[in-house]
Amino acid sequence: MEHGRYGRRDVRVLHVLNRLRASGAEVMLHAAAGQWKHHGIEVDVLAVGPEPGPFAADLRSVGYTVVHEPDGLLFRVPPRLARRVRDGGYDVVHVHTERAGFYFGLAALSAGAGVLRTVHSVFGFGGMLRIQRKLQRQVLRRMGVVHVGVSHGVADNEKRRFGNPSQVIENWCGKEFTPPTKRQQDQARQALKLHDHDFVVVSVGNCAPVKRHEAILEAVAHISGLSDLVYLHVGDEDGTGKERRLAEQLGISRQVHFLGHRRPLQALHAADVFVMTSAYEGLGLAAVEALMTGLPLVLADVPGLRDVAEASPAAWLTDTGPAQLAAAIERAADFCKSRPRMDAARSFGDRFSLQRGVANYAEIYHQLARSSSAHGHGSCVDGMS
Repeated sequence: MEHGRYGRRDVRVLHVLNRLRASGAEVMLHAAAGQWKHHGIEVDVLAVGPEPGPFAADLRSVGYTVVHEPDGLLFRVPPRLARRVRDGGYDVVHVHTERAGFYFGLAALSAGAGVLRTVHSVFGFGGMLRIQRKLQRQVLRRMGVVHVGVSHGVADNEKRRFGNPSQVIENWCGKEFTPPTKRQQDQARQALKLHDHDFVVVSVGNCAPVKRHEAILEAVAHISGLSDLVYLHVGDEDGTGKERRLAEQLGISRQVHFLGHRRPLQALHAADVFVMTSAYEGLGLAAVEALMTGLPLVLADVPGLRDVAEASPAAWLTDTGPAQLAAAIERAADFCKSRPRMDAARSFGDRFSLQRGVANYAEIYHQLARSSSAHGHGSCVDGMS
């Protein structure tokens, strides 16, 4: 096997995710594709779902080997994962799933790999489910599994709710997310058929209930002081057309442009303000991308978005009632009139940088690989395979 810059063979890492879609972990992997080799890391991706998912082709296009394990009978996946880890010579398994993540972790340990689990959300489990997940995290931690939270909000929740200490490695975004030049902004607006005088609000995210896009539509209808307001909705619709119907009922259909699934950079370049109304986030990657393009942010006052807001002087946390959200958007509009678009790189340094995040994960991978080699292969859960 090829030797990396660390003077020994590269560490082989298998990322385990659910069905692959344009979500935080997958988008970050896509952005990081060219970085791993510099740190002596080889990365493959395993999708666990009915099919690999629509983002599998994107990951393959930047060089990842993507394999698939159908989850119709989920109990069969852990032993197959253990065999895959042994046969593939993986040193580390990086588990991104909450669903069955405990069993995937045990399977990887049984095959002699080190295990890292990234917690991507602020999970609010209660009752017996909370007790179960707390015990599962304790078992994995005692077996040497490293837990990482994607924000301080996630890490705080893991500690408070599950007694699970976690390192923090914040989400990163691609290097292309920088403030646009005036020419780039003009070109983006022309491509999206926007006028120079339009005040443009943008959201990025699929129409899952947790995203609460109806709150944005209701706020747009509530605003009277911005006659040229346009709302760009970037992301897949839910298939029932309920958000389009709501826009019609509110009388704002002409102001709302449903752009569907697409890369968000053009819309972010065209916009004046970014809005995110999620009920919760781990660390809203779409908000980080908007932040790095220099946009003012209007964010729901919830875990995961508070972390982003703390990073920017041009961010407003708000309740998502129509009046409150509308008022926050109007404050952001006033801010836009008096301030130029921020130089995000200068303002935030490498806090959300690709290089920082990849280097932090690479260090953990090497530590886990060394620990796994020192302790030999196999464990007390070999019977699972």
